[in-house]
Amino acid sequence: MRAVIFPAVTGGEQTLKDLVHEFKTKGPAYRTTVQTTLRASYTNHYRRGLIALLEMLEFKSTNTAYQPVIRALELIRRYAKAGNTTYYPRGETVPEHRGTSGAWEDLVFKNDKRGRRRVVRMVYEIVTFQALRDALRCKEIWVVGAHSFCDPEEDLPADFATRRVENYAELRKPLDPKDFIAELKAEMRAELEALNTALPKLDWVEIKDRKSGAIKLTKIEAADEPRNLRKIKNEVGRRWGSVPLIDMLKEAVLRTGCLNAVTSVVGGSNLNPEVLAERLMLAIYGYGTNTGIRAVASGGHDHREDDIRYVRRRYLTPQIATEVAIAIAIANATFTARDVELWGQGTTTVASDSTHVRAYDQNIFTEWHSRYGGRGILIYWHIERGSMVVHSQTLRASARRCTR
Repeated sequence: MRAVIFPAVTGGEQTLKDLVHEFKTKGPAYRTTVQTTLRASYTNHYRRGLIALLEMLEFKSTNTAYQPVIRALELIRRYAKAGNTTYYPRGETVPEHRGTSGAWEDLVFKNDKRGRRRVVRMVYEIVTFQALRDALRCKEIWVVGAHSFCDPEEDLPADFATRRVENYAELRKPLDPKDFIAELKAEMRAELEALNTALPKLDWVEIKDRKSGAIKLTKIEAADEPRNLRKIKNEVGRRWGSVPLIDMLKEAVLRTGCLNAVTSVVGGSNLNPEVLAERLMLAIYGYGTNTGIRAVASGGHDHREDDIRYVRRRYLTPQIATEVAIAIAIANATFTARDVELWGQGTTTVASDSTHVRAYDQNIFTEWHSRYGGRGILIYWHIERGSMVVHSQTLRASARRCTR
């Protein structure tokens, strides 16, 4: 192989390795794996939500080239509850569109036991939804009553055509589309040439074919700590030293009065308020630190494990902890103590975990999120390991969650 075949190939052994790598990542075996995985995911999970959306939304298109997709959606809607039938019934007209050809054609059309060409229902639904996705992105198909995916005729003012010269002047765009395309191409060429010229001279970036990714950046050296930050840390340490978590929890309970809210929700209590507070804090501390109630109960106090577990069952329910008492009381106390000159008059709050930012008012990007079951906005954070956030981007609530 090395003595005869490798020398006959341009590039030698490396060329053959590249061909094998391309076959594994883009060849038919790879496509088959992707198609099989997508089909299983759609059948077992995604289909339920997509069919429900299809029943609620009405899709339209004025382009004759996309009418087969519209008819395909009507066909899917009619057979949405047809059970586990593999094929569409014989005699049913199944529209063929751009999604049924190409890489998926062999999976969409199959021969049954009698050798007759049939349409596999689940695969047909997948390729139809893929074609719908592509058409929605360019508004060849639009949703009746939608905002972002509305009729493209509603995107422009009714008098836009009659005032075209004035409108184009305000947009600072040429009237001739050829001039616009020429300017755009010139800008892209200039930027790409600048990038191509700069890349070989950059010692902090390396581009080569590797399994972990073609682009590799050198680690950024740690910046010097700001002087003011060091002063703040020293002052905090001087005033309070090292404050245990249990002491912070105790101060929050005493300062906010959330214990009164807890007892009012459950209908009163025969326990001494101080005893109830201690047991609640021990239960919260055991769960919050993953120490466990049994380990917390063995500490230097007079509370038994059974007593702490009883208080946890009776007073520390999810409703009380998150919706009624503790979270609301602590949040209200935090907002009351917040320095307006420093933080401003903000009326939105941020959930923990950097995955879901709730925006209740004064935010035009607020959307309903099916995963979280509430209104808010979704933000993608790109964080370098061991470093700070280097990029953030607001996403649509319907986008796949990719927060890190």
